Amino acid sequence: MKTNAKQLMMVVAAAALTACSSNTDLYDTNVINEGKQVSAKESYVENFAKKYPNVDLNQSWDFSTKQSDYRMGSNNKVRTRANDGGITAGSWYEVDNNTLAWMHEQLVEGQDNRSLGNPFYMTVPGNDFTIIPIYQGQAGAMWNLHVVVDGVDYLVWEKINKTSLGGSDENVQDETKTGTIQIKDLDNDEWHNLHGQWYDWGYGHWNSLYNTDGTDRWTPDWSEKNQVTAVRSTPYTFHDFPVGAEMYFYLDVTVSGSGEWDGKYHEINNVGAHESSLKGQMLALQNVPRPANIAEDNEVMIIGCEDADLKDSDWDCNDVVFLVYGKTVPKPIKIEEGDEIEEVKTVRYMIEDLGSTDDFDFNDIVVDVTEIRTISPTYTNGVVTKWNEKGKRQEAVIRHLGGTLPFVLKIGNKEYAAGGQDTFQTSPDLKLDDVTGWTGLNGAHNVSIEVEQKNSEGVFKVQFPKAGEAPMIIAVDPSQGWMTERQSVPADWFYTND
Repeated sequence: MKTNAKQLMMVVAAAALTACSSNTDLYDTNVINEGKQVSAKESYVENFAKKYPNVDLNQSWDFSTKQSDYRMGSNNKVRTRANDGGITAGSWYEVDNNTLAWMHEQLVEGQDNRSLGNPFYMTVPGNDFTIIPIYQGQAGAMWNLHVVVDGVDYLVWEKINKTSLGGSDENVQDETKTGTIQIKDLDNDEWHNLHGQWYDWGYGHWNSLYNTDGTDRWTPDWSEKNQVTAVRSTPYTFHDFPVGAEMYFYLDVTVSGSGEWDGKYHEINNVGAHESSLKGQMLALQNVPRPANIAEDNEVMIIGCEDADLKDSDWDCNDVVFLVYGKTVPKPIKIEEGDEIEEVKTVRYMIEDLGSTDDFDFNDIVVDVTEIRTISPTYTNGVVTKWNEKGKRQEAVIRHLGGTLPFVLKIGNKEYAAGGQDTFQTSPDLKLDDVTGWTGLNGAHNVSIEVEQKNSEGVFKVQFPKAGEAPMIIAVDPSQGWMTERQSVPADWFYTND
């Protein structure tokens, strides 16, 4: 629906209520120019309604999932610089069916297999090593595999699906668009991409792989049996990483294991979650029988992954399985009781500074606010039953400044003055320590700005909007990029009444 006049008047009234405050500390103007601020906000609301006629104003403007990331302790924070290491994709590796048979005996489908492993990290060996996706069990999610080596995050493997191929059925069915997994057809011995049908997501996306255990399964539409004779995958070889450096893997979930959508911005449950070996979402199986097509002087390890840490997760740890081999392989190191890792949750705030009332790029100020919890495991009968909080801190990083006006940013109890012509269109990645009192993870977004307007029009205050107000601040995931100058955010970022 289009915003009606009554709703618009209510929004303007709400904007006026938030304008009635004074400030004597921040600027020479001494006082927030109440009348001009109300007028500017009225104009902004009207222009927002014109720009987004189908956006429902009666909604939360918090679109962040607040998913957890995990990392080593505070002495090993993720860096942004690269190091000398690299990852190279190789030619096809045909999975040894004996390897799959052994894996099935260990990682029994639908059984809680956590007792076979522990939360772990690894250290880089003194030689190259290779990792290969070899199997998927009954998993509904999609994910990308990442590795963090010496604090640097690398994308190793992206699961090919319809979305990653542009969303068209024609692309999905085009065998020339070779994915990273192929199956050999039982009838004609031909290799085919595993993303070749419309139903190939969730349970259906890799359903052929779990047929290699000899069970009699059907395609998701129940049209025919779907057994294959072989599977082949792209191997990824790690080379030239610093010997002894700490490393760990995680799955970045791109499609939820539930397959349920909230209908608007993102898929519910664990989209955006990082299912990490540090948190026990993966287990490392050693003493794996060496596949016939791997040289005798190589060690072999299997990493099994659980793709969701949800109340109904089965913990069979075979949602996706990787084979690792090399002269020596990275050695898993158990995270013991008393050892500490960090759980990290971040919300990105995109802010308009009211320098212009018809500009909806939400890039005048982009700031990430993070809460870091230090946690340590408790084991019961060899399985982690509790993660204990040992400490907590907050920090923020100013990612981008797309405005020209000076401002004071308030995050909880933290205040920071910045902005102006000198910082226009810069991305400083400026870290703010000593942030306290931020309550955004609870949905109470105590983030605001006070902006010194041009032409001595006073200081305008912008707060996180309530439902029913036109937003000048929105909360999103930290993976959400910001728009270029004067390019409005798309309407589908918001809930609409289409």
